[in-house]
Amino acid sequence: MNIYDTMNQLERELRALPEYQAVVSALAAVKADETASALYAQFMDVQMKMQTGQALSEEEQKSAQELFASLQENAVMSELLTKEQALQTITSDLQDIVFKPLQELYAQ
Repeated sequence: MNIYDTMNQLERELRALPEYQAVVSALAAVKADETASALYAQFMDVQMKMQTGQALSEEEQKSAQELFASLQENAVMSELLTKEQALQTITSDLQDIVFKPLQELYAQ
């Protein structure tokens, strides 16, 4: 088995995880709910701006804070965020495992 076979197997196993499947289901519920879907679209816009390093104006920051409060208040979106957090824990652990050899190599 070569490294690409191993990576493909890892992908299949990640997709089969209950935490991944829970996110799939929660995301489908968000898309099926008009209010949650609109909140999700707004949330993704803010996330994209933040990930690309765009500075948010003071007004945009206030709007983002209000949006995050609305996300928590919406049961469908709140469920998605909870499920995403559980999956994020797994992917973070996986990232630590994958990069550990490189961290040790360059720490020498």
